[in-house]
Amino acid sequence: MKIEFDIYKKNDFDEFKKMVSALYKEDAYGEKITDRKIKKTISELSANSDQGEIYIFKRMAKTVGYAIIIYYWSNEYGGHIAFIDELYVKPQFRSQGIATQFLEFIITKNKRDIKLLQLEVTKANEKAIGFYRKNGFTLNENLSMIQKL
Repeated sequence: MKIEFDIYKKNDFDEFKKMVSALYKEDAYGEKITDRKIKKTISELSANSDQGEIYIFKRMAKTVGYAIIIYYWSNEYGGHIAFIDELYVKPQFRSQGIATQFLEFIITKNKRDIKLLQLEVTKANEKAIGFYRKNGFTLNENLSMIQKL
């Protein structure tokens, strides 16, 4: 099945917003999502594509998912880290290899010197954990810590 991974465009907004809301409804742990946050993310990444990108997944011109990738440099790894901030495939299109194709796309088609893919997943999301392990992800020995400002 041929999937296209297109950079977000303004006409993707309504569908993108629906998918983001669905992701946060399915995996309700953590921060709440708002229209304001969604619009700020679009604005920031549209103006600064060197910091990250929003990808819209399409199959035969039908939107089936999205991902938000944030890039940053790592001294430890000597190159860019691609942080998968969000990755979502609509329920009716899951288990068809779409997310796996996207991971392969990021690894092989990205023009940056990516040394590492990184992501977070909630402990309760066993299906996602299994998917990521199957695709070569391992638990990091470091703890992730945050301080809200």
